Amino acid sequence: MQNIFKNVEIYNGDIILVSSDILKLLIKSRQNNEKLKPNMIIDMLIEKIGKNGTLLFPTFNWDFCKGIEFNYKKTKSYCGSLSNAALERKDFKRTRNPIFSFAVTGKDKDLICDMKHENCFSLDSPFGYLIKNKGKNLFIDLHYRKGGFTFVHIVEQQASTSNRYFKKFQGFYTDEFNKRSKVIFSMYVRNLEQKVGTTFINKKFDNILQKNNAYQEKKMFNTEIGSTMIDIQKAYDLLLDDTKKSGDLIYSSKIK
Repeated sequence: MQNIFKNVEIYNGDIILVSSDILKLLIKSRQNNEKLKPNMIIDMLIEKIGKNGTLLFPTFNWDFCKGIEFNYKKTKSYCGSLSNAALERKDFKRTRNPIFSFAVTGKDKDLICDMKHENCFSLDSPFGYLIKNKGKNLFIDLHYRKGGFTFVHIVEQQASTSNRYFKKFQGFYTDEFNKRSKVIFSMYVRNLEQKVGTTFINKKFDNILQKNNAYQEKKMFNTEIGSTMIDIQKAYDLLLDDTKKSGDLIYSSKIK
């Protein structure tokens, strides 16, 4: 089976964060009498980035915020089948944050997974690594404005937006060595007293990204199934500059 990312702009040595909904891909492969599986998709991505590349999947889980213990080895991802498949693989390693963790493989796997940070959206987190190292965010059958470009929250924290504040979450954490301890992590959260809802990105940002060569769309399987590639650093810088100037590229909904 040919690499389904053949026409996607992924190159040897790239640093790629993958956000995905692969249901349509799997259905289409069955229709074509092909046996595409999550691990095959991961292998195809690894083939594209080569030995000098780094591949990340979000393995976020918000149960720790509800007081549920985080287990480095057992806590599942809420970010889809590719992310959970990556967690099961021996060539991947998980980062340490109990709320916003990543499954990582490739050249900088150990560097990223050894990052110690107690602030979810700090620049010394994997999010910061992706910003500083020209990472790309690949969206498979998801639009970045709807599929979760999480970097908007790093923007909000760095711009000190007034509708959010730092909140500490405390709970039990079982690490990769099965050592159990009580830990505290902080996150820049919505101010519910102000009825602050989900953060959205303005539709006009699509054109701004395109003008800055930070946005590419490609079809997969020669069908309507699409992929979008976002230049993380460029997108982050543009959003941060706009937010500091009280622009409207990112905005929050209101809870009724």
